[in-house]
Amino acid sequence: MTMIGNREKVKFRDLVSRKQVFTPCVWDCYSAKAAEMAGFEAILLSGASLGFSMSGVPDLGLHNQEELVYATDRIADYSPLPLVIDADDGFGDVVQTFRTCYRLAKAGAGAILIEDTPNERGYARFGRAMEAATLAGKVDGNVPHEVVSQELWLAKIKASIEACQGSDCVVIARTESKLEKGLDDAIERCVRAAALGAEMTYVHGLRTLEECRKVAKELPGWKMFGDVATVNGVPFVPLEEIEALGFNLVTMHYLEKGSMYGMMDYGRHVFKDRSTRYADEHSMGGMTPAEQKASLERDSGWLDAEDRWKAL
Repeated sequence: MTMIGNREKVKFRDLVSRKQVFTPCVWDCYSAKAAEMAGFEAILLSGASLGFSMSGVPDLGLHNQEELVYATDRIADYSPLPLVIDADDGFGDVVQTFRTCYRLAKAGAGAILIEDTPNERGYARFGRAMEAATLAGKVDGNVPHEVVSQELWLAKIKASIEACQGSDCVVIARTESKLEKGLDDAIERCVRAAALGAEMTYVHGLRTLEECRKVAKELPGWKMFGDVATVNGVPFVPLEEIEALGFNLVTMHYLEKGSMYGMMDYGRHVFKDRSTRYADEHSMGGMTPAEQKASLERDSGWLDAEDRWKAL
């Protein structure tokens, strides 16, 4: 069978085994293409970005398993970059978590995040408190951020690992217990998850190099640092220093703001001028017309194949 658009895809496991991978969050094929063109080597399908782009809803865990699998299949099929999936709590109990991970791995996921939040999940529920938190990364005590028991979460991790057996998909055990129970509890959870076979762990809410050093001292192996950002222009942590501590996956959000600004900028000019001239003549940073066209589509042989099929 002839595969149209078939490209060599680097395995996530192989990529992170070589170096620290700086990874942006995406939500569709266009955002994945923008990340690829910018030089990134992997991408993460963000639940928050997917929910808002798909339904215009905040990150409250409102999208379902079917919608996530559908988005995974489309992006993984299109992009040559390894795709990490934010699968929240697995969309239910332990059995549902197995089914979620099995379907995501089958759809092309390079790695899957499974966290220990209950059904009421999503950054929007505690995001404001998190953004206002100190560099200790701990939310206001008046803002609950519950997590499920270690036993339930670890059962989901075991199910996830079994679901991904025989595939190239890596399970990332993500805990959010630091935000309410403290760093020691989060480390304990990840140590136990790693002992079960999780190839990468993620303590959510790390904010300082000192915290990263404590995690690295007690938790060997591959680690993820999620949603790195800046405070007064200074990054939470120096990436080269946490790389030496085993944090070989660092993720961030920037495409949401970049895409919105770009669409607003073009839109304001077009609306004001009552003409598409601004958009038509924009060089997109000095690209040639051919490069601009290539940035907006990936033919991948489809048109040539169609001509071949029609040639009787």
